[in-house]
Amino acid sequence: NTLQQTSIKATGELSGGSKCSLNYLQTRMRELHVDWPTLWQQIVLVVLKTLYCVQDVIPANANSFELFGFDVLIDSDLKAWLIEVNSSPSLARDNALDHQIKDKMVEDTLHLVSPPPFDRQLLSEHLSKRLGERTKSRWNVDS
Repeated sequence: NTLQQTSIKATGELSGGSKCSLNYLQTRMRELHVDWPTLWQQIVLVVLKTLYCVQDVIPANANSFELFGFDVLIDSDLKAWLIEVNSSPSLARDNALDHQIKDKMVEDTLHLVSPPPFDRQLLSEHLSKRLGERTKSRWNVDS
């Protein structure tokens, strides 16, 4: 962490405590002559294997989504290790790096899940009508 912070200050990168941006990590790894595509593939595999292992316990709901935060450690042998997975990770922005990364992540997430435009009044009327029909048939009010 000390080496990271010293390097970040020297390069003018944004600091985020023990966090660094993906761009910074990629640049730093290439400076150290690390095969970035191979390392990135390891990180992606850690994430995918983790999701595969828990797929049966993650509820599927077409009307919502879940955001997961993966903490990955890269050891001195350049092996990626899963530290933890955070469901609904904090979106607090405590420093400039948080602002840069989390603002973009929220924007990207909203683009991914953005519903098509719809007429809210028409939807409300339709749902009210359906709710009324369901209530009548459930309690046999018409009989």
